[in-house]
Amino acid sequence: MPTFEHDGLTFAYETWGDPEAPAVVLLHGFTSDLRMWHPVVERIAGDYAVIAMDLRGHGQSAAPEDLSLYTAELLAGDVGALLDHLGVDLCVLVGCSFGGMIALQYAVDAPGRLAGLVLTDTSAAYDHPDYDERYRERERRIEATTEVVARFGTMELGRRAAATISDPFLARGLRERYARISAAGWVGCAKVRRERPNLLPVIGARLTMPVMVCFGEDDPVRSAAEVMCRELPRARQVMFRATGHGVPVLQPERFSRELIRFFRDLEDGREVAGRSTVG
Repeated sequence: MPTFEHDGLTFAYETWGDPEAPAVVLLHGFTSDLRMWHPVVERIAGDYAVIAMDLRGHGQSAAPEDLSLYTAELLAGDVGALLDHLGVDLCVLVGCSFGGMIALQYAVDAPGRLAGLVLTDTSAAYDHPDYDERYRERERRIEATTEVVARFGTMELGRRAAATISDPFLARGLRERYARISAAGWVGCAKVRRERPNLLPVIGARLTMPVMVCFGEDDPVRSAAEVMCRELPRARQVMFRATGHGVPVLQPERFSRELIRFFRDLEDGREVAGRSTVG
């Protein structure tokens, strides 16, 4: 896997498709890595130069022990460094969940480098009075698992998670998956989730590019996505029926179809605003 250096750290990434085609950059979710995008990549790489990176603290990218090196602004800066490394002046940025938070930060910081922005399963602020109880319960669960990781490491979290699975093969796979995640990366990026800037007051003015917001009908983050959409009246809103958290993973074919439709509308200069339900 290719790598690049930034801020004294090493970052891993992959590319697919014709490098001369319009660029699409994909940012993965919390505790995942760029492999989550493979089902989407295979559907869009024929027409686009697709780029995905392992975010700081994830996958094969660096996971510094110093927790001060984890902020939304620093992770967004890593995305800009990747674009610089590859010589990409303009792209469509796509972020899922935690990756959506970083994509949103980058879009606010450097709107001129984005031809479009796709946010799925994500929010523009850690908290808001209109977020519902399902959102808050999810956040409490993430905080509880982060406390386990901070005290005992990711292997212990994997052991506890695997204890609920009766199939020995699946249980072992789960333990191994958690063991591969850096404890510092987990705790550091959990801190980013909590302490990131509240971007709700600024996204209406700063997001000058066309925006598409996607969320699942059954996603506990749905209420937060809907609050974000209030500030983006010209965005395209797409709800995926009977879908939970992680639309690109749960509905890769339908998500890819909506991505391509959005890309085509950008290329043809068509208005993107509107609401739709798919699935």
